[in-house]
Amino acid sequence: MRTAILSATALAMMCLPALADRPVTEAEREKINAALAAIGCHATDLEFDTGDNRYEVDDARCGDDGKTYDFELNTDFVIVDGERPVNAEERARIDAVLTAEGCSGGIAEFDYDDNRYEVDNVVCGQSLYEIDLDTDFQILRKKLDD
Repeated sequence: MRTAILSATALAMMCLPALADRPVTEAEREKINAALAAIGCHATDLEFDTGDNRYEVDDARCGDDGKTYDFELNTDFVIVDGERPVNAEERARIDAVLTAEGCSGGIAEFDYDDNRYEVDNVVCGQSLYEIDLDTDFQILRKKLDD
């Protein structure tokens, strides 16, 4: 009996259509690239994840640092997951906050999933910190870097 149930389950699973990524259409590609261009990025590795109902962007190039970034966009072509480098205006505002705290430096990125700026390796006195700021550049968290 157990063998019959396992066989029936295996057969049923083989008959279900597999959820997989699909290539994006040209119209989707244009909308994704417009969203990426708005944050200074460009990518060619784009697909739609039918399981998550999101567009996936792999290895986007942002800025001149040579690093690549991954993003996810919802069906309205809004970035909902991933991290990107900050632009010059954001960096200046972050530096002003850090200076007011008696700190400097750090590597800053914007995290779409958490909707905040994350700054690692910030020097405050003789110690390194991780500092998170909200979208109004208010400090949310200041944690001693391990």
